[in-house]
Amino acid sequence: MNQIREFYDSAAKEIAEKWYPNEILIPTIRDFLSNFESKPRILDLGCGPGHESMRLSSLGAEVVGVDFSRESIKIARERNPNCIFILKNYFDLDEKIGLFDGIFSSGSIIHVSHKKLPKLFDILSHLVRDEGFLELIIQKGKGQRIKKDTIKNEKFERIIYLFTLRELEPLLRPFSFHFYRKGYLEKQLLEKNWRSYIFYKKTK
Repeated sequence: MNQIREFYDSAAKEIAEKWYPNEILIPTIRDFLSNFESKPRILDLGCGPGHESMRLSSLGAEVVGVDFSRESIKIARERNPNCIFILKNYFDLDEKIGLFDGIFSSGSIIHVSHKKLPKLFDILSHLVRDEGFLELIIQKGKGQRIKKDTIKNEKFERIIYLFTLRELEPLLRPFSFHFYRKGYLEKQLLEKNWRSYIFYKKTK
């Protein structure tokens, strides 16, 4: 995970420059927020430099963003004074952060191995109110692939974990997350193998 953190620290400015103007996820976020009443409290899990936190907030959510990249959180705080941003690893989250109506996870669990997912889902289950929602935007497939990047002449390798709904459902069910429906994604994201799944938390 250290190399992944180092990559996102190095790439934070470049990611911000690319994604703040890119509105491709606005329909996705509108679709997700349609599940809630006014001003839901949303956790942006793996918020990066805060580009989707900005959109969640502008569309009416009270947003808390979490990321383990110091440079990403620095940019997020500078650009979104109306949101709260926390520098933390997902696995260090606890109930001190408070309860959320929903969790929005865009491309963040792709860095979590299949073996570690149950631990993460256990943590997240304690952060979502009963009858709340979890949206996971993932790369569809099985196993993993290696992504190579060069930032400022420094080379990075990242493992990207691939998932299917069939794999995710039994991993989430023990933590009271049940498949609700597919989330909306634009065609060009679907063509790049991205998928969005929305889960509903119901303990009874």
